Amino acid sequence: MTFVRKVIDFFLFGNIFIAFCAAALVQSTALQLDIKNQLVQYTLLTFFATLFLYNLQRIFYTSHTKDTSLNSIRRKWIFENQLTIKSLSTIGFMGASAIFIYYFKHLFIYLLPLLLLSLGYFFPMVKLRKNGWFKLITLVFVWTMITAVMPIVLNDGYLFSFKSMTHITARFFFMVGICLPFDIRDIRIDSKENISTLPQVLGEKKTRLIAFAFMLQYVLLILVEYMIGVFKIETAIALLIASIINITLVLMSNSKRSEYFYSAALDGTMFVQWLLLIIFENYM
Repeated sequence: MTFVRKVIDFFLFGNIFIAFCAAALVQSTALQLDIKNQLVQYTLLTFFATLFLYNLQRIFYTSHTKDTSLNSIRRKWIFENQLTIKSLSTIGFMGASAIFIYYFKHLFIYLLPLLLLSLGYFFPMVKLRKNGWFKLITLVFVWTMITAVMPIVLNDGYLFSFKSMTHITARFFFMVGICLPFDIRDIRIDSKENISTLPQVLGEKKTRLIAFAFMLQYVLLILVEYMIGVFKIETAIALLIASIINITLVLMSNSKRSEYFYSAALDGTMFVQWLLLIIFENYM
């Protein structure tokens, strides 16, 4: 079991799993919007860029975040495996750079601001995450742009059509719904670092209800997307089943939950959404 635990920790805390989830969310957009080329190269770019950036920010963790009283198995793993973190970040950088140079140089004007915003999220001289509101908005905005807006741009879609804007808004609400529970997870760590987030201001219960409200709006937008012809009934059913799983996990979230609950289960809903779409698209 020790070996299995080490492998799980490597995939979760080394940010390999979240990179797969980001790639899966891009593919979910491809399936929902019936993008024929399936965005293979862009999906790989998303995977490597996520691997690079999520591990890069772990390198910038400062010494005071080692506080063992916080009982963070994730942070403990990060500080004990800095060579692994740096190696994974390097692999991510090399992979993302190669794919960008070969396929996406023409998107430089779109991707550069997102890169700078992502770096500003954790870079010591900026650290947007130090402000609770910027922390949430930056995460949601970048994830929405990368997984919803850019696939539409790459497909030569019209961003400001009603169908496109409905899908983008749905992804935005989805991301808010699953990002807020992570603020609940980090409530003690954020308090230690003087970061004021919604759970600290309103409490865990009200924050869960806000996340739940966003997930409900996401469900309503799925129905709207189906009614205006964005996707067929099989896709709508797959997304609604995934939403039920999302909502259940959001309502289960609290600051006492294991970090595996967040890193594996809650993040994993992005991967589950893609799997359900594959199943319902091909076998239902």
